[in-house]
Amino acid sequence: MEKLKICLVSVVQTSFWGSSAEEYKKKYIPEMKKLSEQLEFELLYIENPIGDIAGANNAKEQIDSMGADFLLIQLSTFAAGELLLPLAETGLRIGLWGVPEITGEGAIPNNSLCGVNMYGSILKQYLRRENYKWFFGTVDDDLFLRRFKVTVSALTAIKRLKGAKVALIGGIAPGFYDFCYDERLALEKLGVKVNSLIEFGDIYARVLSYPEAEIKEEAARMQAEYTCVGDNLEEEHLETSTRVYRAFKEVLAEGGFDAAAISCWPKYRKNLGIVICSVIGRLLENGITAACEGDVDSAITMLLLKSLTGKQPMLMDLSKFDETDQTILMWHCGSAPKSYADKDGVSLAMHYKPGSRVPGEDSKPAAAVNSMSFAAGPVTVARLTNDYKNMLLFSGEIMEKADKSYDGSRGWIGGLHVDGEAIGIRELINSVLSNGFQHHYAIVGGHVENEMREIMAWLGIKPFTFLKYQDYLQ
Repeated sequence: MEKLKICLVSVVQTSFWGSSAEEYKKKYIPEMKKLSEQLEFELLYIENPIGDIAGANNAKEQIDSMGADFLLIQLSTFAAGELLLPLAETGLRIGLWGVPEITGEGAIPNNSLCGVNMYGSILKQYLRRENYKWFFGTVDDDLFLRRFKVTVSALTAIKRLKGAKVALIGGIAPGFYDFCYDERLALEKLGVKVNSLIEFGDIYARVLSYPEAEIKEEAARMQAEYTCVGDNLEEEHLETSTRVYRAFKEVLAEGGFDAAAISCWPKYRKNLGIVICSVIGRLLENGITAACEGDVDSAITMLLLKSLTGKQPMLMDLSKFDETDQTILMWHCGSAPKSYADKDGVSLAMHYKPGSRVPGEDSKPAAAVNSMSFAAGPVTVARLTNDYKNMLLFSGEIMEKADKSYDGSRGWIGGLHVDGEAIGIRELINSVLSNGFQHHYAIVGGHVENEMREIMAWLGIKPFTFLKYQDYLQ
């Protein structure tokens, strides 16, 4: 996958006695080259510091030809404001980098911090630029490194998202109107292309086309991936699930799709006698981002989380809360990838709605689902709204609890935080319910809230507003 391209330039005013082209060329460029290898971005640079408007215009032409994604301007000294204008005309996202002074008394050598202050003000107040990010310190300073790592991760995720292709297979699940999406906005704001032309029939035709001998071999391999297989699962369930998994893989590979939003019911149950929860979980486990119930915007959110962590997210419902220990239960029928399972592993089991408990069509037992409890560890929870104006985002810890909980894929999350501040259960529940927030939540292992918030800032997406709990209608 193509790396993020960062272009480094230096601006100076030679009347500041601390300015040194040699320091920029012999210290900062080599150190940034080493950092680019560690953080896996491509470093581009203008070799000589820019000290006049002719140099700024020349640098602008060079940058335009480089195909950079981010322009990092080092204020090696305080520098004239007119040097910024051609650089800003590149249209790139901009970082302003201030460096420490070389002495603490006498005539100020660089006045670099003031330069960052002025350039930032010019960007915001004069050029009306929405965003820029400041940095300060030498390459190995903690303040510089922490901020810079977040930016590299965030901009890499944005770059990977742009041009991504999401397949909506079979439309949105019946009645789930809150998963409505706008493919025009997805392309305009995020650069994501949504293809909604793949129908259940396209999958069904492939499912029926595979030779039985091949499917039996694949089904045997699939069973070996799991801790156990439920006694009441029929061979037919497993073989049909294998057929559907193979069909999805082929369709997504042939179309060059990066993710899928799959209308997982009721057609698979009615026409094939199975549920495809375990199929979705297996797609995720094998690196294919997939959201159930035709939820396109969750699939897009999952792509962002995957890019930041290198791990596949899972998609859950918020199904229960416990005020005694301030935890929430995240649950779904059984579509989580097995890598999230605790020490007991994951079993292939029947769907939670078989038998006489449910009348009509759903009374017929169906399989298979990934039955599992999640292993303890840090997680980030996120979801874009369908207008891409806001994102719900919080972090927490999957907890070990004695509660048996419900059949399917499930885990209790506690230690909930929003932007570094603890949030109570009533505040969380009140916020999502009072705001009519969509009922799906993408969850990934690890804490990447900082990176997600930077993504939001660059893309003009506002944080979801959490409400203080009140007894009255809000």
